[in-house]
Amino acid sequence: MEVAPQPEAPPTAGSDQDIALSLPPEILLEILARLPAKSVGRFRCVSRAWFAMLSSDHFVDLHARRANRRGHPRLLLNPVGSSYDGDVYSWRPGGAVERLMPDCFGDGTAVPLTTPCRGLILMWCTDYGGYFVCNPSTGAVLPLPDSKVPMKMIWRPTMSEAEPLPFFLDVSYGLGYCKLRKEYKVVRFFCHTEGENSVVTSASCEVFVLDKPAYWRPAAEQAPLCSVEEKNPAVFLSGHLHFLCSDGGITTFNVSDETFGSLPPPPGFENVSPGLTELDGCLCMCYFELDNTDCYHVSVLKDYKEARWEKLCCIDQSGWPEFQCMLLESLWVAPLGIYYSDNGEKIMFGTGACEVFAVDADGCSPEVLLTPDETIIGSCEDDNIPALGLYEESLMSVGRTIEEMIISSPTSKAWSDILKWLPTHSVLELSLVCREWRAMIMTDHFIRSHVIHANLNKSPRIMFIMDPRFGSYMDVEHCIAAHGPTLISTLACSQPCHGLNAGSCSFWGFVCNPAIGYCEHIEFEDHDGTFFAGRIGLGYNVELNRHVVVHITYEVKNMESRYYELQCKMRYVNDQKWHPIVPPPRPVADMPPTFVNGKIYWMVEPALGPITPTCEIIAFDVKTDEFEVVQGPPCTHESGCMAIIRLQDVLCVACSDRSANTLDIWMMKDSGIWSVEYRIELEEFSPDYLSENITPLAIDPKDGRILLNTGFSLGYYDPKKAALETIYTESRLEYGMKFCPIICEESLVCPLGPF
Repeated sequence: MEVAPQPEAPPTAGSDQDIALSLPPEILLEILARLPAKSVGRFRCVSRAWFAMLSSDHFVDLHARRANRRGHPRLLLNPVGSSYDGDVYSWRPGGAVERLMPDCFGDGTAVPLTTPCRGLILMWCTDYGGYFVCNPSTGAVLPLPDSKVPMKMIWRPTMSEAEPLPFFLDVSYGLGYCKLRKEYKVVRFFCHTEGENSVVTSASCEVFVLDKPAYWRPAAEQAPLCSVEEKNPAVFLSGHLHFLCSDGGITTFNVSDETFGSLPPPPGFENVSPGLTELDGCLCMCYFELDNTDCYHVSVLKDYKEARWEKLCCIDQSGWPEFQCMLLESLWVAPLGIYYSDNGEKIMFGTGACEVFAVDADGCSPEVLLTPDETIIGSCEDDNIPALGLYEESLMSVGRTIEEMIISSPTSKAWSDILKWLPTHSVLELSLVCREWRAMIMTDHFIRSHVIHANLNKSPRIMFIMDPRFGSYMDVEHCIAAHGPTLISTLACSQPCHGLNAGSCSFWGFVCNPAIGYCEHIEFEDHDGTFFAGRIGLGYNVELNRHVVVHITYEVKNMESRYYELQCKMRYVNDQKWHPIVPPPRPVADMPPTFVNGKIYWMVEPALGPITPTCEIIAFDVKTDEFEVVQGPPCTHESGCMAIIRLQDVLCVACSDRSANTLDIWMMKDSGIWSVEYRIELEEFSPDYLSENITPLAIDPKDGRILLNTGFSLGYYDPKKAALETIYTESRLEYGMKFCPIICEESLVCPLGPF
């Protein structure tokens, strides 16, 4: 019997995989090694075996060699302009501009600072946005800690006689690779200059190793005295990072043993402003002539050991057509690499406007390779920052964040859960135990957790403000045992808000963390020299993990006509730019505000604006940046003074009755209903405690006692026993002068801003 032929089964994914696996492994690897990194990433999903094979060190190195051909550069472009849509682009000569990855580098403009170091590049985000290690071909980004405004570049005043804290004006970053330990290292070089001649008085160098549970640490060798600038990043070549000094010299840093050396500049490069980069595997230095901006000189270091420089070319644009001369008039011009065209080998240059052109070694008329106006990028603004740079196809990992490494380590997580309960000074001492602990303690996750857990069910820590200008504070016990607190005439300070306090004087305000001595001044450009206690409000945005400062001033204030005009603006604590916001719909009273559950609260000034029978409160939502009016408790300003405070995490209003010398503390319940929670009879404690002078500061969660402050006396009132225990009474009575206590939370919060 003749059997009918069976139809062929359609190919399946499994059969395709079988065909692929039937190839010799070395052939299969050679094929896959020539694919883009994102394609290799998709092939890793085929099976566990393929994932292991395509993730091995051997394949990652093979892919780096096969997927990148010499003379066929890839460029990363991050243009600046009105048409910028939030993407980073890629381009290669002869091809079209394509979207490469989203710009996830935060605030500011992200620019590529370095040439690829085994596939990774260092990105810098302007306007204090920080530094990032990035693999553009995979889209992986690693933010570097303490890089927005490094702690060493913040002037931190000290009132002690100890050595002053280190402070540097300039910094330069670089990214290198240690073959011996197979480690990527980010290195930053600090320097401090003084005088008209910018004499270098101090220098420091720090190292951050990627994918290691450690923080920035000092380099193995003391940094030499040389002046660097942030606009000149270090160039990695031959196992060394090369820092360009302001005098034209080059300081080298051996990435393996972390020692320093030096290289001389090329002849003729003295007394100019050169740029340093890498060109076709050689160190390259270039500059414009000071008296002839038409000439652009390029030299390369041909013999690294002998430090022998050769002049590669001198580009003279005086003979160029006028439209081509505009290329070199960019605010930023630098050689990018060697470009091979039909006319031979050329040097490829980039500009701050994302334009790319190539010239021969003889500097003849340029060949324009890319103008962004003709691509999906659109129009670009010229800038004096590198808007484009080289990148490579690479599978190299940027490493994990410190938080990710801590979470993945049971030991580190256990220590984190222990240390978060300790006082601030104990945590700071324990941060010196090892690099892993210091890295863990400096993470945002630990700092947020510590400020919550270290203050649970703890008696309030009371300090006196000794000098608000220099951030000088002293614990009440030490202050009493010494010479007593400083008396100040015009100073108001807020209750703690997630580890920080805020306050204001006549001409300036401040945000501080007394637990670590942090203090940031806030200058008032619109002050009139009068003291206004409600000028500064401090809040905390939980979603953004950022403190918010709100600044309110009176442009017009007429008590007779009750007419007023307010101006209001806000900013985040570690930013410098204020943003105007719609002012509150009621006038603000001359008393410090408080923060409760996502809102900053001010008392309404009863002598201005519309007349109301009871008190009103202004609330500012830190998430929506909007004000609203909240009905206050049913008490009037005629009977005495008022204060708005937070007690036991609840909004409260303290109302005094001067005729009876009593103080009522009203609490707002969840439903918005006010009730008197405490009534304090003060007649037997006068004249040290008068209700019209008293401000409640805190409630001790251990025994329920209320801390009262008059500016002359400080004491705990026990509502159960109706007894008052005085902690301190000031005997030096001076008119208008008071001491200023501050409630200090255990906190590591230090939102440093630029100097």
